[in-house]
Amino acid sequence: MLAINLNKQIVIYSLGKTGTTSLINSLTNDWYSTGEISADFMKELYPDSFNGHVDQYKALQFLYKQQFKVYVIIREPWKRYVSGIKEVMQDNLNPMFEDPISEVYSNLSDQKLTKAIDRLFYLSEFKRETDFKFDKTFPYPSDFAIHHNYHIRNWLYSVDKFNATFIDSSNLDNFIKDLGLLPATHTNVSDPLFLTRLEACIKNTDIFFYIEKYLESELGAYQKLI
Repeated sequence: MLAINLNKQIVIYSLGKTGTTSLINSLTNDWYSTGEISADFMKELYPDSFNGHVDQYKALQFLYKQQFKVYVIIREPWKRYVSGIKEVMQDNLNPMFEDPISEVYSNLSDQKLTKAIDRLFYLSEFKRETDFKFDKTFPYPSDFAIHHNYHIRNWLYSVDKFNATFIDSSNLDNFIKDLGLLPATHTNVSDPLFLTRLEACIKNTDIFFYIEKYLESELGAYQKLI
């Protein structure tokens, strides 16, 4: 997610599952914003610097050099990860069901839900051992492609270098008010009971130890930033 206000010289950046859809819905007409896709508005605002696909992170780096005030929305990594897994599972069945969580996954036993998660990881597996050895301090290595999904992948290592103000997603409504905006109704709100079940089932998967290792560096970065 990238949002900018030229008059206030403000840029807000985040990745998925941090409440940013609600933030975007709260913005007024003097803001430019995008969710998961290319920040094409940068080509209009800075035609001499951008063309073609506009990577949000590169746009952030550019605006930072232009002395924009940077805000970054972050979320406790484990909660974000569980919510991200739910998003991937939901998206996988969206072409066939209007609401995959309530129509399919909520009706599974815990044993079958755990197997479904395990299968999701198994089907996305790819080998990286020939590229590098696993190192828990490395920001994003994974033998599972699912970890590179926008909603799940580690990313805090990429923003801790900025002299930015970090906003925890639990304080998002207050941040929106501080910007002089009216918080919009929260969207894509997950059923807390299902998330509790999903969290327990993820911990029961055969590869939970790997997930813990994967999130170690992200959890450490979060504690430093918040």
